[in-house]
Amino acid sequence: MRNFFRERLAENDLLAAPMAGVTSAPFRLFLREFFSGIAYTEMVSVEGVRRSNPHSMEYLDIMNGDRPVIAQLFGGNPDSYPEAVAVAESYSAPDGYDINMGCPVKKVIKAGGGCALLTDLPRIVKIIRAMRSGTERPFSVKIRTGWDESKPIFKEVLNIAESEGADALILHARTRKQMFGGAINYEALADLSSFASIPIIGNGDVTDYESYLRIKKTGVNGVMIGRGMMKTPWIFKAVKEGKEPQNYYTPTELHLFLLKLYGNMLEHTIGRSAEQKKREHYLNIIKKFAVWFSKGLENAAQFRAEVFKSAREDLFFKLLERYFTQSVFPLDIDDSRD
Repeated sequence: MRNFFRERLAENDLLAAPMAGVTSAPFRLFLREFFSGIAYTEMVSVEGVRRSNPHSMEYLDIMNGDRPVIAQLFGGNPDSYPEAVAVAESYSAPDGYDINMGCPVKKVIKAGGGCALLTDLPRIVKIIRAMRSGTERPFSVKIRTGWDESKPIFKEVLNIAESEGADALILHARTRKQMFGGAINYEALADLSSFASIPIIGNGDVTDYESYLRIKKTGVNGVMIGRGMMKTPWIFKAVKEGKEPQNYYTPTELHLFLLKLYGNMLEHTIGRSAEQKKREHYLNIIKKFAVWFSKGLENAAQFRAEVFKSAREDLFFKLLERYFTQSVFPLDIDDSRD
């Protein structure tokens, strides 16, 4: 039987992780400059999607040129998954889905999703079964090794995923208690990979070529990159070339990338309600990327301070140009008030 994930990962074994506040439609489209593999949306509530809540539906937007895309859903009610999937398929037809069972954030856990499910295996069975009944499209399940070190449950979840028809399992090889710090459990990844009948995807602390190799050597079919793509979205290209992502591009090229990314953001605002408010939101987001892209450059700390002081869009982009292309810093205040 054909497996979407196995076939795709044979072509490109890297995946772009679902990241709240980062992997929006404009950012994923920008990633396509460096990456043609599977990308995940930001997580979105099944309750919001099944009700067609406008804010929730925006997370499912897919811009032209951005495929393949997996929509990540979270929630604790099994009955909501088939309903949410039906709405999603008529809205943007994602290439597949993912069930979030690994988010450690309290807000998600209180809603019965994310890591909350790691303490309720019977509910995991019901949710995966409901997802399979609701769609013929492929779907993955993203988990952690367990709530804490005292009760690892990743093997049990794999058995459930396989028996209930999931197409892949993603393991962020940490416990919920570890949040985003602490050592990665490479042994858990190797263990799953040794006997799984569906593709296993490893996730955790992949920030360069060496960390990619550490996970890949466990035998996983794919390697998911999360926080490593925030500061260096070109990490996918760098890893494939066996190079370090830091200082991979010149400051002038970084400036062009920021303009490209912001252009995607502006395209995403066109024709939407509250367009100006959305534009202001994206201005704040592009400032974060500007700060991330400046890491390792001269006067980066001073630049960061100036970025968050620049309230006007035109002054912000003048600051970008002078910093990244002319190496002029700080800005001449009088000149900035043209």
